[in-house]
Amino acid sequence: MIKVVYSNAKDFYSLLAGLNEIADEVVLNFIEDSIYSFYLTDDKSLMGVLVISKEYLEDYSIDKPVGVKINLNEVKKILGKAKSKTTSVMIDETDAGLKITLRDEKSGLRSNIYVKGEKVDAQRLTEPKVSLPVSFSLDGSILKKILSDASIVTEEEVQISTTDDNGIEFSAEESGKSYKAKLYQDKPLKSVTIEAEGKSFYKIEVLKTAFKALAFSEDVTVSFGTNVPLRGEATTESGGHLRFWVAPRL
Repeated sequence: MIKVVYSNAKDFYSLLAGLNEIADEVVLNFIEDSIYSFYLTDDKSLMGVLVISKEYLEDYSIDKPVGVKINLNEVKKILGKAKSKTTSVMIDETDAGLKITLRDEKSGLRSNIYVKGEKVDAQRLTEPKVSLPVSFSLDGSILKKILSDASIVTEEEVQISTTDDNGIEFSAEESGKSYKAKLYQDKPLKSVTIEAEGKSFYKIEVLKTAFKALAFSEDVTVSFGTNVPLRGEATTESGGHLRFWVAPRL
């Protein structure tokens, strides 16, 4: 038996839509302390992880840990109707999968959809355990724009590095053309922490996918180092968390 109430259907949509950037089907794992889902691309260049901890759920009851494999496009059909932050989402287990109900807390109106889902054993994925000495945060839409501009120059790779004056630089070049974006505290970074110099190359299309998935947030945190995976993450107002790991190009 699964019974879940999450106070913000709009945030739930943003989290699932972000994961939908890399997968059409995922397993929603209902485990002891959270709703947890992940997806690793076939080439292992990109990993997405969604977590909604139990403490942020208004109701969370499970008989035992279980995973339900669902089609994200089917779920988004109903969640896409949630335009208001006052709309909550309720999830109940059925024999064939899940029943998802939206409730507008102001009007009391409800709508629901039955989603087919295969029941599987609950799963967890081991995430990279690496030192990430550089961290910065900014509006997700700015990150998306930087990668869009860089891709005009090249579709291959972009370098992300620290600068001597405590900044972050995105750079790309190909066929005599080049692109550089230097970011500093308040211009437009909301925060920047550099414990050691960092410099890595990443495939531009993979970064674009990850940053597009996080663009719903005005506060995306990016962490990286030298020749290690990059982590991009965002937390919704209602406590849901979405993060992506991007493999470096060595």
